[in-house]
Amino acid sequence: MTRFEELLEGHLAGELGPEEEREFTALVAQEGNRRTLTAHQTTAVLLQGVGRLPLSPSFTEEVLASLPEKRSPRWATVWRSLWVPQTLRWNLASALALSLVLAATPLVWRAFTGPSAILTGRHPAVTVIRFTLHAPGAERVSLVGDFNGWRIDETFLADTTGHGYFSGALPLKPGRYAYMFVIDGTRWVTDPGAEGHRDDGFGNRNAVVTIGETDQEHDDT
Repeated sequence: MTRFEELLEGHLAGELGPEEEREFTALVAQEGNRRTLTAHQTTAVLLQGVGRLPLSPSFTEEVLASLPEKRSPRWATVWRSLWVPQTLRWNLASALALSLVLAATPLVWRAFTGPSAILTGRHPAVTVIRFTLHAPGAERVSLVGDFNGWRIDETFLADTTGHGYFSGALPLKPGRYAYMFVIDGTRWVTDPGAEGHRDDGFGNRNAVVTIGETDQEHDDT
């Protein structure tokens, strides 16, 4: 704000002293300041002709109601739902919805666990199969098959004796599985002691193990 604007504001408000009025009069002699004074005077005349509308008694409430609601942080909402007492409002639709949920729960549970699990409380049976391979000089032997997506870096056998006898146990559900051994990540070997074999479609033979519903423990070799 310039000095003239400060004096103009005081002049319009009637707050200038004698010395400031003389300073203001001297500055008004400048053409630019005269235009500014004229513009302010014109505005003042226009404002005097504008009628002031009375405020309604509910003006404050209307303004507050129009303001956007301040959203609480997510953690505050969760905290309030856990610890602040809540009033539950029930109607016929709510009661019917809760009844349907309670009635459907046993059906959903039965679909996932099966009737035997509900009646006996037992999980589906699995059979522990032990796979062994004599591979002298091998550094590592992995077991691949239908049960692990034929991934060579997932299931490894251990040479507990240090003489090339690799062995490992794997729990499997009832079914028929094709498998092979992979020596040192590159050499694929069919289990010579497998109970059965089948062609893999690429000129090799996969070993096959079959697990029945009543089998509990089985040595592959």
